[in-house]
Amino acid sequence: MKDLITYLFFGGIAWLVWRAFTKKPTPPPLANEPPTQEENEARHLRNTMQFAKDQHRALSKKQREQDAWQQRFGAAQATQLDQLSGVEFEEFLAGLFRAQGYTAELTSTTGDYGADLILSKDGQRIAVQAKRYVGSVGVAAVQEALSGQAYYQCQAALVITTGAFTVNALELAEKSGVKMIGRSDIGNLMAKHEAKAKNG
Repeated sequence: MKDLITYLFFGGIAWLVWRAFTKKPTPPPLANEPPTQEENEARHLRNTMQFAKDQHRALSKKQREQDAWQQRFGAAQATQLDQLSGVEFEEFLAGLFRAQGYTAELTSTTGDYGADLILSKDGQRIAVQAKRYVGSVGVAAVQEALSGQAYYQCQAALVITTGAFTVNALELAEKSGVKMIGRSDIGNLMAKHEAKAKNG
């Protein structure tokens, strides 16, 4: 009897060892299983909601900027621009161009590499050198605009002033393709903006 128990005991151990070595391991769950339709729909809904929130946030910010600009400068006349500081003039121009459908980004007030403002519209970037000035703006402003155009990788450059331009500045601008916007041109832009605001 004792021999039978010993035999069964060792036989049982041998069977367990054999079973352990011959048993096929259970495969782990597949990490790359395709998501179910419900998971796809839930992810799509989350992405759509996030996109809508981002768009709403961006449009709200743009509207707040435009409202603030309108309140501050909307009724201004060209002659009133003489009272603005240089930075205020740049902010005025940013709002004026935003009203024309441009994206306008102010550069750093120091070390701006020749551009006070970067305008974007229809895939084109424009470097703007702004001069809130009473007298005549010279060649240096055109050179700064060209420098800003190169540094900020823009396709065009503008010099905008509340003053006038010297003959040399106009000649260099013509040869280098820099567009010049003077006092009367700003007045025209403001009149267009005012008419647009009244009509709609």
